[in-house]
Amino acid sequence: MTRARTALLAALALLVSPLLVVVGTTPAHAAVSVFPVPTSNAKLGRITTAPDGSMWFLMRDANKVGRITTAGQIQEFALPPTDSAVAGPAKGLDVGPDGSVWVTTDHGSNLTRLSSAGVVLNDWTFPNYDGCVSTCPYGGEVRVDPSGTAWVTMNYGSSFIVKVTPDGQLTASDNSPECDDVLGEAADGAMWCQSGNPSSQNTIVRVNADAAGGVSYPLPSDASYPSGLAAGPVGSIWFTRNSGGTIFTSPSRGSIGYLDAATAATTIWSTGSRSAPQDLVMGPDRQMWFTNRGAAPGIGHISASGVGAISSVGNYEPESLTFGPDGAIWFTDAKNNSVVRVTTDQLGTTNVDLGDGVTMIPPAGPGPVPGGKTSVGTLPAVKGVLPVRKGRLAVPVRCGKGAACAGRVTVELARGGKALSKATGYRVKAGKKAKVQVRLTTKGLRQLRKGKVVKVRVELTAKGSKKVLVKRTLKVRRR
Repeated sequence: MTRARTALLAALALLVSPLLVVVGTTPAHAAVSVFPVPTSNAKLGRITTAPDGSMWFLMRDANKVGRITTAGQIQEFALPPTDSAVAGPAKGLDVGPDGSVWVTTDHGSNLTRLSSAGVVLNDWTFPNYDGCVSTCPYGGEVRVDPSGTAWVTMNYGSSFIVKVTPDGQLTASDNSPECDDVLGEAADGAMWCQSGNPSSQNTIVRVNADAAGGVSYPLPSDASYPSGLAAGPVGSIWFTRNSGGTIFTSPSRGSIGYLDAATAATTIWSTGSRSAPQDLVMGPDRQMWFTNRGAAPGIGHISASGVGAISSVGNYEPESLTFGPDGAIWFTDAKNNSVVRVTTDQLGTTNVDLGDGVTMIPPAGPGPVPGGKTSVGTLPAVKGVLPVRKGRLAVPVRCGKGAACAGRVTVELARGGKALSKATGYRVKAGKKAKVQVRLTTKGLRQLRKGKVVKVRVELTAKGSKKVLVKRTLKVRRR
């Protein structure tokens, strides 16, 4: 394979004015605030924080980028037009130390650079490597290092990585490691990627500083490939993994961990069979914060010792996240076409069903955890119909490893929300599952006709709190 080692990309001087849309909103002080993006069906992607404190996000299907301030003001900027009708012309995004915004555009054929004001400065077309016709490599992910140089993963015909300086000088080495579209910068400035070699995609690569060569590190096999890479509080690089799912199944079997390049040792925690960690970033508290997809969408966090949780944020489905200068998490939600702000005190404990196999350690309970909450455990899935015997319903509650959990159980009708019981206290040993005997009230029993299957909603709350932390709908039958 012949590849130009150093080439000057053809700079196209585009006199393109950004499409600007400003949405004025009242600065949000609530724990959760939602900011709808003006362009509908934009398919929001990565979000990251710029040096000036504003946050830039990708609008993949709209061929735009957006900027949002901590006051909730959104601006949209058009990227150079594409003549393709294929969805998702905007692919990757990052912001450099000078505030410039780098985007892989036109389905990866181009690399576009915008100023901190959203003005298109450059729009470069990648060279036609290898004389390809229909299998040309295209740019995917982009990350900008402290020098202002952009690193771009190239894929499709062949996989490698290129470096592009702000003046358009491109370097692509014959010895470049094969890199797939998962790219992250470590704390020491080194770039890491997922291997693009089909036979070793359970491998991550530390790319050399000149992008010529790298060192590969295989990860233990757990039926998933790395899906996110980022610097963390310990180790060389942190990663998320999950089984990507199909059109018939959601992403699942998630895990998160880190690798120490000096020893090649990995430390990995399973986040559950119903979880799917994706984008991740180290927070001001030096914990790793990540988006969770699949059957249990939400925001997760984990410490270097493996203590963590995953919390839902209303009905929102986080795609990518960043920390704003206000200390809050800001995330994109492609399904709801919104940018959402949430404070970390709302994310102290797990309030979603993570499924089986969780080795992530829950926050200590029943003592206080971040946000003043208590670890209440989880409500595992139940097959079939639970019987109501002698006015009691046995509700299964599972507690994670590391600490006991405690709280209160209440039962109500799934439709209408009529209470069927008073709150029943419980305490479960660490790593155990118990059946909490909840006595239904006389009025509650009247709501359940003998022999008829009825859907009820079971809710877990912390002692002294009315906020529901965990809930699940179950089928019951009064005997």
